Amino acid sequence: MFKVESKIKFSNNYDFNILLYLFCYICLILIEEFKLDLKDIDYYDIIFKNTIDPILFLKDGKFIDCNKATLDILKIKSKKELSNISPSQLSPLYQPDGRLSKEKEKEIIQKCSKNGFIRFEWLHIDLNKKEFWVEVTLRKSTLKNEEIFIGSWRDISQIKEKEKNILKKNEELKKRYTQIDKYNNVLKDIIDSDLTEALLHLEGYKKALDESSIVSKTNTKGIITYVNNKFCEISGYEEKELLGKNHNIIRNPANSKEFFKKMWGTLENKNIFRGVISNKKKDGSIYYVNSTIIPVLDSNNEIKEYIGIRNDVTSLFEKDEIITKQFTDNVTGLPNRQKLVEDSKNLLFPKLAMININYFRDINDTYGIDVGDFVLKEFSNKLSTLSDLNINIYRISGDLFGILAFGNYTTESLKILCLDFLDEVKINPIKYDGHALNLSFSIGISSGREWLLVEAEMALQQAKAENKVLVMNLENKNNDALKKKVELTNKIKYALKNDNLLIYGQKIINNITGETKYEVLMRLKVDDKILSPYFFLEHAKKARLYHEMTRKMIKLACEYFKDKENSFSINLTIQDITNEETVEYLTNVLLETKTNKRIILEIVESEQINQFEKVTSFIKKMKHLGARIAIDDFGTGYSNFEYIIKLNVDILKIDGSLIRNIHKDKNIFIAVSTIVNFAKQLGLEIVAEFVDSQEVLETIKSLNIDCAQGYFLHEPEHLI
Repeated sequence: MFKVESKIKFSNNYDFNILLYLFCYICLILIEEFKLDLKDIDYYDIIFKNTIDPILFLKDGKFIDCNKATLDILKIKSKKELSNISPSQLSPLYQPDGRLSKEKEKEIIQKCSKNGFIRFEWLHIDLNKKEFWVEVTLRKSTLKNEEIFIGSWRDISQIKEKEKNILKKNEELKKRYTQIDKYNNVLKDIIDSDLTEALLHLEGYKKALDESSIVSKTNTKGIITYVNNKFCEISGYEEKELLGKNHNIIRNPANSKEFFKKMWGTLENKNIFRGVISNKKKDGSIYYVNSTIIPVLDSNNEIKEYIGIRNDVTSLFEKDEIITKQFTDNVTGLPNRQKLVEDSKNLLFPKLAMININYFRDINDTYGIDVGDFVLKEFSNKLSTLSDLNINIYRISGDLFGILAFGNYTTESLKILCLDFLDEVKINPIKYDGHALNLSFSIGISSGREWLLVEAEMALQQAKAENKVLVMNLENKNNDALKKKVELTNKIKYALKNDNLLIYGQKIINNITGETKYEVLMRLKVDDKILSPYFFLEHAKKARLYHEMTRKMIKLACEYFKDKENSFSINLTIQDITNEETVEYLTNVLLETKTNKRIILEIVESEQINQFEKVTSFIKKMKHLGARIAIDDFGTGYSNFEYIIKLNVDILKIDGSLIRNIHKDKNIFIAVSTIVNFAKQLGLEIVAEFVDSQEVLETIKSLNIDCAQGYFLHEPEHLI
């Protein structure tokens, strides 16, 4: 054990703080050198917690510990609120020197890491958004072979205020002396007959400024007295439209009154204002300028006019807006799935809760999409109240939301948070037109960086299957079914990445001419086995890999048949047809490979059609390109003759469940005959699927069915 005794008297707190800082640093060296525990050092904890100056520890640019003085100056109640937070996050966006706090922080830590020690001044903000200055002493150290930084703060806000007053007085004196110097220089120029040359110099400076910057002048009331060409170009106004008008003619209404109040307060105190301002052009569009506005003083030290010098930074802000939109959901304004994926990558041990609004489709079908969007917005507003330092909220897709927890949040804490939230929604339900909507929810929780989203979705699917409100993936560590699902997801991803998605072809033979076309079938090579869609397609949809698989199949099929004469067909689901990205991809590939007039697009699962406008629009677009449309598996499930009439298709494929027994079952024979007669009257081509014997083939020929397909005629073969 170490004993610490002291009878030293300190002249001031600053001397004590320096010694304390050295003491903490020596303690850390001893801890690292002799592998000691902090508990082995008497008084360390007492001194660290009770010193009046803030002391803090950083690792990877984030707080890992601090004393009570640090919490007090930041107006923060507990250390856990600092978890996973960097000092720049408790600072203004820009430091007084105009640099981004985040960038400057990174540079300082790099310097300290290189040199071992650094001292600097920094402007922080507390939890109440109040600014304060500190002198920071930062030293590099190691703890358990990991680089850390020990910092101490000295509050210098009062010193800075005094410096500000001194600088203000000096500036006033400087301006007076500068004015006198100007008069002396002018007199000297006159005496030396250099007045003309001086004016030429001034004109040159003005020209350089006009060429490089957006310049304007106003009187003390804000009336424009001068604008240069660049000002007119960016604003869209002519000079005559601006002169004599108040400068607020270009003001962006979105700017807050507080912003302009602060700006005018700075200028009226005869100080230079610097900042980024958004303005409005004549056509109503917005542009951003990095502005410097200077009050010009007369001989009596009174403001005579204002000169504004600006540079266009619109492109930088537009880039930020594009990034923000890319990561933001359009309906709710919440961060989207892409943002969730990016955020989770940067966390050591994230926890995720996926919340699904059950039967949300019924709301859209019953009340309409507008009401559905209203519910999503209201739910996201309620969910957003959970946001905290260690909690982020996302809309993942459709009726699926996410709560990402990190820092000191445990999965159990996240579970309690979710259940409490559901209780709150039950007590205060979402209302529309004065009526409460009785919503139910399912939740899946997962943790860890690897397969975070996949495991959360698996837990969510289990909650739905077992009719539970919430399932945690921790409960499923020994669940073989869940493990197999995760394993299958990984195998599908591996197959897609390594070109193991294959296409097979089965012949469709014309019963009269013998002409052959092919139906392209998707297969997946997994562990040296060839899997049919039965084993992976539904899972791929749940794992959000399905659309990628469809696009790969489209590309492979069109590339294979582009140099061949045969017509060929590919299967598309309603999800494919209503996915704009897939439709655009299909269109581009058809035109690139020039297969648009030989392809047949088979719509499968036609009983699920509920968006007729989108489906008919798709069919119209594809037929305009020259493609033909087929309805697959007709006669199974909820087949609707009205679909065939409305959708304007070209080919009807009769399902194998009817064809396989057509030669033995009279009722089936009659049903198929009815379908054939109906299709013939509409001028449709008819294909019989699942022809597995000579008897079946002869029977369908007797009904004048145009084409036959099945294992009896041709087993699917590997194409590519």
